[in-house]
Amino acid sequence: MAVAAEPLQETAAQEGIPEWTPQEAESNKSKLQKEREREEAFEEEEIGRHKRIGPAILKKLIKEQKLYNTAHLNDKLYLHYHGFQQIEGLEGWTGLRALWLEGNGFHKLEGLDTLKDLRCLYAHQNTFTKIENLLCCTHLTSLQLSNNAIPRIENLAGLRKLSTLQIANNHLTSADDLRHLLQVPTITVLDLQNNRLDDPDILDVFEAMPSLAVLQLQGNPVVPKISQYRRNVVNRVKSLSYLDDRPVFEEERKAVEAWAVGGLPAEREERRRMREEKDLAHRRNLDHMLSLQQKAKVTRHVDGFNNPLPEIEDEETPEERKERLAEEKRKREEAEMSERRSEERRVGKECRS
Repeated sequence: MAVAAEPLQETAAQEGIPEWTPQEAESNKSKLQKEREREEAFEEEEIGRHKRIGPAILKKLIKEQKLYNTAHLNDKLYLHYHGFQQIEGLEGWTGLRALWLEGNGFHKLEGLDTLKDLRCLYAHQNTFTKIENLLCCTHLTSLQLSNNAIPRIENLAGLRKLSTLQIANNHLTSADDLRHLLQVPTITVLDLQNNRLDDPDILDVFEAMPSLAVLQLQGNPVVPKISQYRRNVVNRVKSLSYLDDRPVFEEERKAVEAWAVGGLPAEREERRRMREEKDLAHRRNLDHMLSLQQKAKVTRHVDGFNNPLPEIEDEETPEERKERLAEEKRKREEAEMSERRSEERRVGKECRS
């Protein structure tokens, strides 16, 4: 046997195959076995009846997303569009500040107890039917729960920093389903698009929210039920700066407040008054600019050595200046008279219509 082993060793050396000692061979065999077990475990998680968030999958995601191998050092994790059905395996990810869970099959909000520093949670496009188990995330500022099956807003009272709640395309129907929002006074952005809201009393809830600045309500059956929908919402929600598809400017708010007091004629009068104020301010700015131009001194910059010549005053006699000012005044009066007549004609047409 010893004689036969020598040619084999010479052949292996000639072909560049490394020679292993029995200890090295045993160590390499153990490593290969562990690697094979990890691959089998991954395949079981991948092909099993329920795809689960296990160590092997998390290790793969760490590599794909170029994250730290030490879980608690990472501040973000993407678990979206993997087909998971249970939130688990995140106990060691205590440093997370943003977590993406959308596009899976989660049916229960759970497994977030150790994520004390979480700021943003994106859990849309799942099958959640209840808002729960979030009070541990006391620093949460943004919560995305759109495209689920949630029938009621609840269990958010302990989130004192929550400012953005997106819960579009769910099963909300009445004012009672929204009344819990009054216990979260920090909410400034609220997205309720394409729910089943059909109760006009929801305006009472919005009116009582002290910080509400952005409201998305389009796509609900209640919108056509509210007479003068946009005017009423803007008038009642004083802090609102954006409604549905466009912002609420100060001019619109003033016009709506006038409408609430005196109806459409009062709104038209307020809009006319605001236009006149804007035109007057524009004319004042223009006159000020012209006066600055007239007061500016003329400086000559022509001489053989590129040196500026002394400043000289405009050579305008008092009579010429008086005539020029009179002509400017006459033109301004004519322009104001023409503008006033056109405005009166426009107002008359509006009244007749």
